[in-house]
Amino acid sequence: MSVKPDPFRGTPKKIKLKIMLRNCLLCLLYIFSACSFNRNTQDKGAAYLQGEWKETNVPFAADLVEFKQRDFKFTCDSFYVVLNNFSKADFALDTCYKSGKWKEYAKGTYTLTGDTLHLKGAYASKSFKLKTSPCYTTGVFDETLLLQSQRDSQLVFKSFTSGQIVLKLQKRLVCNSQSL
Repeated sequence: MSVKPDPFRGTPKKIKLKIMLRNCLLCLLYIFSACSFNRNTQDKGAAYLQGEWKETNVPFAADLVEFKQRDFKFTCDSFYVVLNNFSKADFALDTCYKSGKWKEYAKGTYTLTGDTLHLKGAYASKSFKLKTSPCYTTGVFDETLLLQSQRDSQLVFKSFTSGQIVLKLQKRLVCNSQSL
């Protein structure tokens, strides 16, 4: 078995100590710069989004085999969505889909960058708690919407998965930031 040579052999102890101290400081600096504390309260979110919104009509719904109609609630930086699903497909063997009409629920937080609304969260139960039922969709809810127009009581988004979404304001809400 061969012994590796000491790279610091012949180097004065002061220099060895300085090199080791410098390396330790660089490691600590790297560790502490990579970490940050989570915030203590919710963000305020976008003021014009705060409220309960309902999708009024789905374009060409009568011609579609399946479609979703959404009900949103935006409070501070959080969202809650009820997905009202409709299908003409025959799910006779599956008891989850109740004759082609069923609801799914999701909640999470949103970010607004320019005209892009990004919704990121998880599918939930009817009470917006952790979903344990195997029916419908489970896991991550991730949707990106492009804001096309905004009025006081109407928002028009373009969904990258389901076309145009027209939301009508049902009830205006004010953000009261909660402690996390």
